Amino acid sequence: MCHITIYGNKKDRKAVLEYLQRQQILDISQPNPNEVEQGFSQISTGEAQSEFLRQRNQGERALAILQKYAPESTGLFSSLKGRKPLSTQLYYQFVDDIPEMQHIAQELISRSDEITEKQNAIVHCKSVLEELQPWLTLDVPMEWDSTTGNGRVKSCVGIAGVFTEQLSETEILSRYDAAANTQDGETPAISIEVIDAQPQQTCVWLVCRNEDVAHCETLLRSIGFSRPKIAFSHIPKEMQQIQEKQIAQLEQEIQELEKEIILYRGTRNAMKFLIDYFDMRTDKYQVLSELHQRNHIFALSGYVPEESVPDLTAQLEHVYHTAIEIEPESAMEEPPILLRNPVLAQPVEGIVRTFAMPRKSEIDPTTIMSIFYYIFFGLMFSDAGYGLVMVLSCGIALRKFRNMEESMRKSLKMFLLCGISTMFWGIMFGSYFGDAVSVISSTFFNHEISIPPVWFEPVNNPMKMLMFSFLFGIIHLFTGLGISLYQYLKRKDYASAFSDCICWFMLVGGGIVYLFHVDMFLEMASISAKLPTWAANIAAVIAGIGALGIVLTTSRFGGIGKRLAKGLYSLYNITGWLSDILSYSRLLALGLATGVIATVFNKMGSMFGDGVVGAILFILVFLIGHALNIGVNLLGAYVHTNRLQFVEFFSKFYEGGGREFKPFAANTRYYKFQHEPSEVRTNEN
Repeated sequence: MCHITIYGNKKDRKAVLEYLQRQQILDISQPNPNEVEQGFSQISTGEAQSEFLRQRNQGERALAILQKYAPESTGLFSSLKGRKPLSTQLYYQFVDDIPEMQHIAQELISRSDEITEKQNAIVHCKSVLEELQPWLTLDVPMEWDSTTGNGRVKSCVGIAGVFTEQLSETEILSRYDAAANTQDGETPAISIEVIDAQPQQTCVWLVCRNEDVAHCETLLRSIGFSRPKIAFSHIPKEMQQIQEKQIAQLEQEIQELEKEIILYRGTRNAMKFLIDYFDMRTDKYQVLSELHQRNHIFALSGYVPEESVPDLTAQLEHVYHTAIEIEPESAMEEPPILLRNPVLAQPVEGIVRTFAMPRKSEIDPTTIMSIFYYIFFGLMFSDAGYGLVMVLSCGIALRKFRNMEESMRKSLKMFLLCGISTMFWGIMFGSYFGDAVSVISSTFFNHEISIPPVWFEPVNNPMKMLMFSFLFGIIHLFTGLGISLYQYLKRKDYASAFSDCICWFMLVGGGIVYLFHVDMFLEMASISAKLPTWAANIAAVIAGIGALGIVLTTSRFGGIGKRLAKGLYSLYNITGWLSDILSYSRLLALGLATGVIATVFNKMGSMFGDGVVGAILFILVFLIGHALNIGVNLLGAYVHTNRLQFVEFFSKFYEGGGREFKPFAANTRYYKFQHEPSEVRTNEN
């Protein structure tokens, strides 16, 4: 990495930022404090960013409206297609149409809001219809008095009301009379008609004299009477017709609005561009607020990969007439980290990035880790048929979808290489969709054909597989410890190299060698050759020297007692080494699980015999069963392979904590902008 500072004319700052955003090679950092002392200052762009965000959200909402009323057809593998490439020329053509795009977005939002209002009105109408249901047999308006009675009964008032229980006319009148008897004075006369009676509600229509309305209603309320939620000056039947006509009219208007929205379906790409455009402008103005500026110049600092410096400086100096200041990476500086690895290791960079980016002083573990990653994944999946499925699936996807995102491309390449490893170990162990070859030949051709393993079958010899799993694990762990030793030696920290690495090599290595002299271990491992006594004694002495070195040299500060205590505590980590080695038994466990489950599904399919029906059922069981087995054990192999790297391997040498190189870029969702220097415009606001 090189630290670069760009000085340019203030009028060109936005054009320079746009160029850098497209190139995606500058990780912007805080400028040199001396610039502030020289009269540089910053400007606020918060208001502009808020406006860009509003416009972006407007485009997002318009796109969502189009997706709702005119859904975009997407295939099963649409996520592999990646963003659409857009040349600089087309980019500026779209930019010129931004005002029209904004107008279209507003039109879509306006029509959507109208639809929402009308849908709410329909909900209200339906609620009214539901409330009207008990009153439909009433042949007069619910709100009726002498002024609405057409002169027929000028001295009476009609009142609609409800009781919260099922009552008859006789029961209501009886309760009314009882309530009236508790008060002094004459009981007002009323006429009651039950319109609808349900277990929890009774709807009634009553008539009384004009002058008795208040008194009657007071008495009725005392026995549970209340006015209905709705009351209209129309007859309920007429009101029902009015509401139904209104609903039909609203639905018709909604259909017309939906048709108008659908007519805009051709603007979907424009809305996507609108979203990306304002995302880019928001990011650009965020950087603009961080620039240090004076009256006529600006300063921008950041990190650039060393190989990109010549092209970047040439373009900036030639097109924008900027002044460039390049500073080599200093020893005390912690620049951002950009991983550079061989082709076969690049696919697993995401695994390292998930754990932590390396610091400047650390080795990038990607290349070494990739070797073990592919081997361990293949050992856990270990079926040639399953590996072939992975290779074909990933290979076809990589070939068909050439525009997919780089992160997705790396993931598919990783699984393709893991599939090749799976095929290799499947051939070594003689597993082809389990024992499918043997089962199919014996069931349908009455002649068993089997493909022997190149090495051995783990199902028939699990102890041998377990021993080799431990061997792979020891190699893996010692490689990590060797990297740690290399890093200590590189930093010339010889004391730590001896106590933290060499002593552990001696202790663990000597202990492992000594096991080949122990009868119980040899019997468990089915090993016939026994280590000579003199060699075992040498191994024990080496292990003892390593243990003594750990106790005496791990802590190099404080008194003797404190140093010994810390050394003994460090020696206790031998249990951690034992636990780490035992963790590699998962290579056996997952490999056996894959093979055994595959064999079970093959046996299940063969249970139906060798006829036509049996063949059809076998194919169904085979496809469904092996698809499930691939899904479950593929996930298991991925998770546990990661675990062996993160927990066992990285713990021996890797701390991480570096800052990932994140260049100022066009962080878009829908379009991938292609940059052509000759077409750069410098007049965008």
